[in-house]
Parts: sequence; structure tokens; C-alpha cells
Amino acid sequence: MIIRDFKLSDIDDVLAIEYDAFSDPYPVDILIRLHESGAGFIVAEMGRRVVGYVIFWIRNGIGHIIAIAVDENFQNMRIGSRLLDKAIQILFANKIFTVGLEVRKSNVNAINFYLKKGFVQVSEEDEYYGDGEAAIIMQYTKSNN
Repeated sequence: MIIRDFKLSDIDDVLAIEYDAFSDPYPVDILIRLHESGAGFIVAEMGRRVVGYVIFWIRNGIGHIIAIAVDENFQNMRIGSRLLDKAIQILFANKIFTVGLEVRKSNVNAINFYLKKGFVQVSEEDEYYGDGEAAIIMQYTKSNN
């Protein structure tokens, strides 16, 4: 497996993973705009197939994980961990030592994944998602290591 920068030719694979992973997926135009805006956008590739991705950026001096997902056929292979680690490494290299994200309150697997990676819950935001579900706001800082 290699981790590399996203290319526009990856969009179909990323979109398939996005639509499979999320009940409220980002549409293709948003994903392309994120890429074109300079957001961090990296993929995990096995063979010639993209099997996971992470999108992140810097907002108000804090790193922010916008989306991370792994093809369901490739889960439990540490791909998500390696993608998240790479995103955090890139942010740290740019002197950004705090990383935040939002996760659906019902997504216990994702919450546990982030907790294992050193994130902590800092708050909860009611009705964050379009369907009214609350978000758990999580944060990671370099000092958590």
C-alpha cells in the first residue's frame, strides 16, 4: 500500500468510498473544490485502486479533518490509521499542533477509533448534521502523545 496525494483521476474511487461510508456524502463538486482549494487530500492505494482517503485543512490556526474513509472491503487493515497519521504528520510539519474533527454521535466505531488515536472529546453540538443528529467534537494535540 502506498499513501500519496490525490489526483483528479482518483475521483471515481474516492466518490464510491464516500457514498458507501457516509449517509450524507459530499457531492463530487465539493470534493473537487476541496482539492482545488489546496486542502490536504491524500489517498491510500493498493495495486492501482484507491482504497481510502483523508481530506484536511487548516482553519483558524487549527488542523481540521474534513473527511476520512476506507473502502469497506479494506477495513481493519490499519489504512485509516495510516491516513490519519500522515495527515497529522503533515499538519505538524506545518507547525499546526492541534487537530479537530466532528463525528456523528451514533458513530461509535469512529469515536473509538479517534480515541485510540489520541483524540479527546471536547464538546457536543446538537443538530449538527442535516438530519438533526448531534456531533461529537474531538481534538488532538501534540502534547497528547
